[in-house]
Amino acid sequence: PPPPPPFITMAAATAEYSPKIQKRTLKGHRKPVLCLAHSSERLAYYPNPGGNSTSSSSSSQQQTHHHPSLLLSGSEDGTARLWDLRTRRTSLCMVIPRNENDDENGNNEVTSVAFHPSIAEERQQTHNVTHNDGGGECNDGLLPLHHHDCTVYASTANNIYGYDLRHHSSTTASTSPIIKTPHFDLSPLFQCSDEINQLSFSFPKRNDGSSGKYFLSAADDSGEAHVAECVPHRYEQQQSPPNTTTAKNHKTFYHAEPETMAITSSAIFQPRTNNDSYLATGGTDCTIKLWDVAKPRRHPAATIQIKPAVSENTTQLCNPPYVHSLSWSPSGHLLAAGIGDGSCAILRAQGRRLVEIGRLGKDDGGHGSAVAAVCFAGFGLCDQLSSKVRKSGEAEDRLMISAGNDGNVIFWDLGGDIVGSGPVDPVVYLGRYLSPPLSDATQEEGTATRVHGNTNGRDGVKDATTTAHAMMDSLDITSQNGKNSKNKNKCKGGKAHSSGKNDDFPEDSIMPSPPKILFQIAHRQKPNWITCSRASDAILPTSLFVADTTNTISVYTLPL
Repeated sequence: PPPPPPFITMAAATAEYSPKIQKRTLKGHRKPVLCLAHSSERLAYYPNPGGNSTSSSSSSQQQTHHHPSLLLSGSEDGTARLWDLRTRRTSLCMVIPRNENDDENGNNEVTSVAFHPSIAEERQQTHNVTHNDGGGECNDGLLPLHHHDCTVYASTANNIYGYDLRHHSSTTASTSPIIKTPHFDLSPLFQCSDEINQLSFSFPKRNDGSSGKYFLSAADDSGEAHVAECVPHRYEQQQSPPNTTTAKNHKTFYHAEPETMAITSSAIFQPRTNNDSYLATGGTDCTIKLWDVAKPRRHPAATIQIKPAVSENTTQLCNPPYVHSLSWSPSGHLLAAGIGDGSCAILRAQGRRLVEIGRLGKDDGGHGSAVAAVCFAGFGLCDQLSSKVRKSGEAEDRLMISAGNDGNVIFWDLGGDIVGSGPVDPVVYLGRYLSPPLSDATQEEGTATRVHGNTNGRDGVKDATTTAHAMMDSLDITSQNGKNSKNKNKCKGGKAHSSGKNDDFPEDSIMPSPPKILFQIAHRQKPNWITCSRASDAILPTSLFVADTTNTISVYTLPL
């Protein structure tokens, strides 16, 4: 078994880190990229990726080998692209059908994309096939088309389309990288009356990635959230005529009252609960609501009114607290919201209730304008913890990322004062990888920093995928540790619920503290979407993917 993670002393834990993060750029879209999805992002919510294994070595292997690192993106150019991150090039391009509401150029904006959850179920099968048939990789490094064993979905205007990439690769003799006709048209089923903002799949009741029923939700500009159960993900599931599907039980949930003219900007399912049907929605009516979509009654189980942040900053006082983005923590206990006044609201789920427990704003060193996207990283750096801690999923609940219209991307430690002592201080596990600032003489461009606190004595190395001609910049990150002491009196619920002690770290290494900024990235563009990869990914692990108002996708990789 791998050695346990090294402990970080109090002195090291309070040191300021300025990691040398590697930046890459993915180019291919002709217009701004609006949305992203990564093939491993759902793995953060499964305690034992790959199935039920009693062997620790087998479990470790399953966490290391999963579906190839794939990124899905949607753009204003009317295409959804599947990226092979080995080559950082487009692997497949799906041209979204035109409809009556197209502009004069015939471009459909792709507003949201998603992988079907079966990608988590089949990743181990893909790994076995790869090693058994000897055909895992091509000599040129391209991902073989027959390994596109996933189904993807894209929304444009009020339409939803699905693409079974297995069927495409098995029936296209020329192995064409362009798909012009979708395999599923879910638009008649969902009957969305306005532009869709986000697609989200539910999680199975068994949180191990096993097969089960799934709900698919679509949040749209009409203030509604539409939900259907068991949408098709195999071409063979189609019936005649081709566009009819096996999906059922369509329901509509009215997040905003019609007279408010508000939109539903985000809708995401809660992971790791005994009930697989809890859906959180947020919108421009400044509310966050929790729904049980399996219940016949279509009234929210909980409603939180987001009030303007208490701040001395004039921007936050003027901008309304619209809810732009939502993200559940890996444990499903916490819900983060990106707010239009530049703050981030942190809520705790307590059964069928939501309670606001913290607010991070400009006065805390946060964003100077609206927060467009939030994301719990869920890198999986704590996967070596005990099975009890890993099963709860809350070890990495303190690490959250926010991206604002001010062009900054902030890595937050939510602190023990908000989330309790159960989650691990991010400095404890990030300290293994993020080095203290190097001297000017040693900060060579393109060189990874040395590993801090590595008991194996290994030095940091250059990324294996980085070459001299790669599109990579060396990025200096601004450290913000220790600047947010005035957060201490602003946290709600200072004695938040804790799941108990963490046996893998000494008690004094889990330091209850106010929220603070670990570091931030000057991205310099308004973001549209962010998502993360896992530490176990073979290609670009522990990376943040950012889509913004440009035609490119930025990739920020933490040094390992």
